[in-house]
Amino acid sequence: MTTLAFLLFVLLCICFAIYPFQKGRAGIASKAFRWIIVIGGIAFFSWWFFKKSVSRFLENSLSVQVVNKLPQELDLYTIKVNSSGENLHIVNHLGNIRKEHFRIEYLNVKNSNEYWIMGFDAHKKLVYFSQHSILNKNEDQKVELRSTFIQSQKLAEIGKKEISEYLSHLNDYSIWVTFDLLLLFLNLVLLLKKETSKSKH
Repeated sequence: MTTLAFLLFVLLCICFAIYPFQKGRAGIASKAFRWIIVIGGIAFFSWWFFKKSVSRFLENSLSVQVVNKLPQELDLYTIKVNSSGENLHIVNHLGNIRKEHFRIEYLNVKNSNEYWIMGFDAHKKLVYFSQHSILNKNEDQKVELRSTFIQSQKLAEIGKKEISEYLSHLNDYSIWVTFDLLLLFLNLVLLLKKETSKSKH
């Protein structure tokens, strides 16, 4: 996804650079190219937002309710362990959960029989790690965090590495998405401005 976001950024920069070419055949080609890229960019982000919001409710999704019973706020993550595929560990950030509050996560368990829950305190120190098997993929699960607990130090170290890579990738991706949305908006404004000025004349 980061590669696609970067590619879209390059194409939108080209659209912005060729904006001055508005006359003759070069102007027609420039306008057509810009419209194609802008429409493609809108379609890309529409698909991306749809995938983010709807995919978790599709078939093969397991609902996991995570309840924080500890007397402190925890920054929680789930890591789904896949049995096959390129990505064996899929990280998802549940966010900060206060005492006696919960969060529901939906895991696609088509290729998975296990997931981990990891919790960090306010100082970014790992204070909770638990490993959970998925015995029945049709039965939702509820996990209550009642005490600081590290079930497996070895797996916890793997999990910390995966989360670190996830956050680094997320940071890079967020930067490119921000630039893409800004350039997409500017290019769309310029195209619509041109159309509006033509209609007035």
